[in-house]
Amino acid sequence: MRLLRRHGGALLGVIAFAVVSLVLTGMVAGTLSNTTPGNTVRLSAEFRDATGVAVGDDVRMAGVKVGRVVGTELRGDLAVVTFDIDERQPVTQATLAGIDYLNLMGQRYITLEPGAPREDAADLSEGDTIPVAQTRGALDLTAMFNAFKPLFETLRPADVNELAENIVAVLQGQGGTLQSLTRQTAELTTTIAERDETIGRVLDNLTMVSETANSHRTEIVGLIKELGTLTKGLAEDREVIAASLDDISDLSTTGSELLLATADPIRRDVHSLRQLADYLAGQDELVGKTLAHTPKQFSTYIRTLGYGSHLNVYVCRLYLQAVGTPKVDSTPSTKHSERCK
Repeated sequence: MRLLRRHGGALLGVIAFAVVSLVLTGMVAGTLSNTTPGNTVRLSAEFRDATGVAVGDDVRMAGVKVGRVVGTELRGDLAVVTFDIDERQPVTQATLAGIDYLNLMGQRYITLEPGAPREDAADLSEGDTIPVAQTRGALDLTAMFNAFKPLFETLRPADVNELAENIVAVLQGQGGTLQSLTRQTAELTTTIAERDETIGRVLDNLTMVSETANSHRTEIVGLIKELGTLTKGLAEDREVIAASLDDISDLSTTGSELLLATADPIRRDVHSLRQLADYLAGQDELVGKTLAHTPKQFSTYIRTLGYGSHLNVYVCRLYLQAVGTPKVDSTPSTKHSERCK
């Protein structure tokens, strides 16, 4: 008792320090253990990609921690994440699950969202799984930055260095560089101002085009629908069209073979026709006389058919003469009939 009276304040300080230390230790232990207080229910969710999700990560609803991840495994082509969640939290068959970034270090957490309300959406029970159709993976920053790779490849290091040097020179207050930049900016604005009328006409034309398209939107919509119908019809008849193309190909092959087979005869016929044309051109006087007497000959021939269905011909004089040969007279007698006189 004498010791307590003499050092009571120090003893009370030690006791208070011990109590605070125990409380803080318990809080740290609870944080490190990452446990969910109260009764929990164990559920699972299927993801196409669960990269970065680890045991102990948070499960949150509306930003509030309601559970933690207890396991991950691969089932076929899907990643299945198992987690414990406070049984008081409503998780139904319409609930959506996603993976989000917790911080810039890459740590992730599972987020649960109510989803669209459904009358048949019952509450999930122990061991149930949220299907992959109702989940989404986390944004892959690596894939996103890799998408800029073609752009970065087009940049030449020399151009980037020159741009950086110009920016540094401007920031360092070099008058010549700043003056050049100002002059170029002034020239650009002056050029735009000089083209104000042209730019105005372009905008007016664009406005006119927009108004015209808007006034004919019904026709445009109809045209698009007709194109859709045409495309659908072509798709439905693709087999017939393919067969027709095959037939056309066969016809082309047959025609090519026919031309190859008849090329020489056609060439000879054309050569013969050319010779005939040259001959007729050289006998233009004879051809002219023949054509001039042809109507008379036809008239005489038609008169011979006027006595019945037979042909009455009186051979008064007959002679033959080939081109380049003497005439051969074959008169049947020296006495002609009355019709020939």
